[in-house]
Amino acid sequence: MDEQINSYDQHVSFVRYLMERFDGDQEEVTKIVDVAEQIIPNLLHDYFGTSYKSVYDIQEINDVEDYRRRIKLHPILKNIDISEDPRYTEVLKWYKLFLKAASLNSIPICTPGEMGLQGVLGSSETADGGISNKKIVTIYLEGEEGESQPKVYRERNRQLRQTCINYYKSKHGGRIICECCGFDFAKTYDINDEYIEIHHLLPFSQTEGEHPVDAVKDLVPLCANCHRMIHHGMGGNGNCMSLEDLKKIYKGNIKYE
Repeated sequence: MDEQINSYDQHVSFVRYLMERFDGDQEEVTKIVDVAEQIIPNLLHDYFGTSYKSVYDIQEINDVEDYRRRIKLHPILKNIDISEDPRYTEVLKWYKLFLKAASLNSIPICTPGEMGLQGVLGSSETADGGISNKKIVTIYLEGEEGESQPKVYRERNRQLRQTCINYYKSKHGGRIICECCGFDFAKTYDINDEYIEIHHLLPFSQTEGEHPVDAVKDLVPLCANCHRMIHHGMGGNGNCMSLEDLKKIYKGNIKYE
């Protein structure tokens, strides 16, 4: 009975952890939890001979990372993994981060009898004015150079870019300009597109590699020069100054108001 209660509590805590990071995206959280609880234990048993009854039986962070590595190296599983959404290695990555957060006591401890998946899930909201600033979770797996991003995350990154562009265009009468120097590519070069670079205000190198990104609060359009300087000003190596500090050191004329 104690083991069942513990698994249930872990389930509720895992769901809440994911709901916070996916900003209430019920569909995405449900997919991840279903794979973690229904597929991962059987997959590990069938391919690696483990005896886990539940993914929550795996309590060591290093063990989770070891299974991710073994899946990526397995001659059969590595190909299956690439085609899945969410990928098995992605689900294990989220579970690894959940265990890490739990070890640091940074997530609430659930008590027996609390609601399960459906009770924890809530509705997501969008910003007023028809422009959604819903957080979209991106994932960059550190230490895996050369591994292409799954299609779903490439699509999400495109969604983030477009939502950011739409928001800033609404502020400038339908034009997309650099938010530091005001450079307008379309006007300067007489082109009819949305050419601009999108800067992450919080560099990926300063995160765990996975985090929700708010297209309005966390992204900003910059021209190539300002984008390069916002990183160069702090010596590079993944660091960057704030947009406010970049504006302070910019000595040129803001051409387009």
